Amino acid sequence: MRKSLNQEHADTARKAIAACASDSDQDLPTSVSDLVVNLAHLCDVEKLEFIEIVTRALRHWQVERIDPASVLEGPVVEIYIGKEGLPSPPKPVKRQNKRKKSRPA
Repeated sequence: MRKSLNQEHADTARKAIAACASDSDQDLPTSVSDLVVNLAHLCDVEKLEFIEIVTRALRHWQVERIDPASVLEGPVVEIYIGKEGLPSPPKPVKRQNKRKKSRPA
């Protein structure tokens, strides 16, 4: 029996997790989370809009769960990222000027 399209996508995701897993004993939810975080860092480096990409992916995923062959855009997805729980930004480091200022004679 042939695998469903969604099962083939899941197998591809398993291969991606295996390729970047730093700990082979790590549980699947943690491995998925780590992969998503790594993709976010990649988007930062490549100047891609990670939240827009994830939003589009979630819309497509919702549609594909019902009909894997559908090309519908999917439902509205809203992602809110608050500031609660974030660390404080680092304080700038003051550098001491070790040069002696010369005074005009």
